[in-house]
Amino acid sequence: MPFTPSYHVPEERRAYTIRAGRVGCLVLHGFMGSPTSSRPLATYLGERGVSVHCPLLPGHGELPEKMKGIPRTAWLAEAEEGLQEIRQWCDEVFILGHSMGTVLGAHLAAQNSDLRGLVMLAPLYKVPSRLIHLLRALRYVMPWFYPWRIKRLRRLTRERILDLYPDLDLEDPEVQAWLPGATRVPTDAIDEMRKMAGLGRRLWPHLTLPTVIFQGEQDIAVRPGSAKAVYEKLGSEDKAIHLFPRAGHELMRPFDPIHKKVWPMVYAFIRERAEVELAPAQIG
Repeated sequence: MPFTPSYHVPEERRAYTIRAGRVGCLVLHGFMGSPTSSRPLATYLGERGVSVHCPLLPGHGELPEKMKGIPRTAWLAEAEEGLQEIRQWCDEVFILGHSMGTVLGAHLAAQNSDLRGLVMLAPLYKVPSRLIHLLRALRYVMPWFYPWRIKRLRRLTRERILDLYPDLDLEDPEVQAWLPGATRVPTDAIDEMRKMAGLGRRLWPHLTLPTVIFQGEQDIAVRPGSAKAVYEKLGSEDKAIHLFPRAGHELMRPFDPIHKKVWPMVYAFIRERAEVELAPAQIG
């Protein structure tokens, strides 16, 4: 059964489905992300005849504390559930993964040889800091990590909290007092993400399906060179990589101007490799 959160998740961050044709794209969001990040792109694809389904990963869609106690196997299982869901109305399926979602996509591709292609946005290759490897032991004695208290992580933390609450006034003294606790991340969840990165490194060489990678070179959430490392390890003959010098981690979001290039390129990748002809949906 699809994941149903026991905590409140606003509608815009919940799983969504757009039925537009027999060619489908399963979208898998990343660590601390939610389906809200891909909804505008999904609408764009739907208007061009591509069905889209994006599940909500367990522990996601709200403040990061909800991820406490969630094993990575639950994220993998939700990706598998999402694939079963979109297969019900699509004859051909592509996968689009963002950040950690690219590893979930690789997991599905390794198990399903009939998938038509894999789109990777800001792929996870290694965790952004070597200090995260210490959590293999610390997760059992230090339950929480407070990124807001670390200056070099504040920009990333700001992006994540504004993704959840876009109207939040971060200059409000009451909000500033609330932020350190609100943005705390379970150390066991970070360690599970680290293990997901390791899974990806084991899977990339075994993938043979058509693959395209998009990476912003101003991305502060992934290590520099991650996209190139994934590209070099891929076993696919049909593969491409596109680097954008001024783009960040959220390549498909409307607030990053690069989305105007990324969206058409994602659609072209799907259209050129789909055997079923794409018919634009009737809008209005």
